[in-house]
Amino acid sequence: MNIYIKQNNETTGPFSEVELRHKIYSGELSRTISARTEDGTEWVPLESLLNAATPEVTSPPPVPPVSLDQLRDAKEKTSLVWLYIAAVPVWLALIVWIVAGFGIPLIFIGLFGLFELIGGLWFAAHLKTNAVRVSETQLPELNQVVETCCRNLGMERPDVYVMQHNLWNAFATKIFGRRMVVLYSGAVDSILLRGDLQQLTWLVGHELGHHWAGHLNWSQRLAKLGGWLFWVGLWHSRRAELTSDRVGLYCAGSAKASQLALMNATVGAQLANRVNVEEAAKQWQAHRGEFFVKYRTLYATHPHLLARLEHLNLAAQEFGMAR
Repeated sequence: MNIYIKQNNETTGPFSEVELRHKIYSGELSRTISARTEDGTEWVPLESLLNAATPEVTSPPPVPPVSLDQLRDAKEKTSLVWLYIAAVPVWLALIVWIVAGFGIPLIFIGLFGLFELIGGLWFAAHLKTNAVRVSETQLPELNQVVETCCRNLGMERPDVYVMQHNLWNAFATKIFGRRMVVLYSGAVDSILLRGDLQQLTWLVGHELGHHWAGHLNWSQRLAKLGGWLFWVGLWHSRRAELTSDRVGLYCAGSAKASQLALMNATVGAQLANRVNVEEAAKQWQAHRGEFFVKYRTLYATHPHLLARLEHLNLAAQEFGMAR
């Protein structure tokens, strides 16, 4: 669909939807500027035309429904079992400490929990007043991405916020039982500057994946007491990230869009869409066996970015998803 816009009583165009979205995300145009389609006569706000086209971009992924077990990384369950095993001595030590201390240590445990709760509520207050919550009437295009992902995953929608921060990042959190996803503007702006909503869907799906896979549930928080054996804790962290990558892939419905979103985090907005993904995967294959690459992996909370490219490609083949 080609669109004309009217600015300062001057009509320009036609522009494609992609061109206009780039102009909006870069701040060159306002969403409320007057616009009409190439074959239309009525001038309407630009966002109404773009919103009408959004379902084509955020349609459900063209892959068969898959179960949670299929989406979860194959080694995540194994790493979680070992984390629980490592946590057992800590649980026993806590029990002995509480019994030997006639229950007094429960006061310290309770205080620690109270401080954690206050810290969470403090952050939530900051989030509610310094970030924008995505909804049907607030950033509707992004809201549709969230709604589509949650519908495909069969999960309850968490609160999603966009916060100004130049760091390329996003995270999932749970505060006082309330599930949240926070997207930093550094990641959103970078993806949308040269990418599209399908690529952004991978990022949203990745963070939703942490909630969907139970990474923030109490059962897994108790398992993290086994983190004293930090190699096991880091191993589980890396496998959990790969699970979320797979969930993001399923939500985006495209291996290429998912890999390009990951490349955006690797080389930035200007070069991401020009990266030869196959060549980047070969680069990982060439170095994955090196001693210091393996050694560095043992101390990493996240898999290497180029390794995640390979995992996305393998997951796409597993899901029967064409590039």
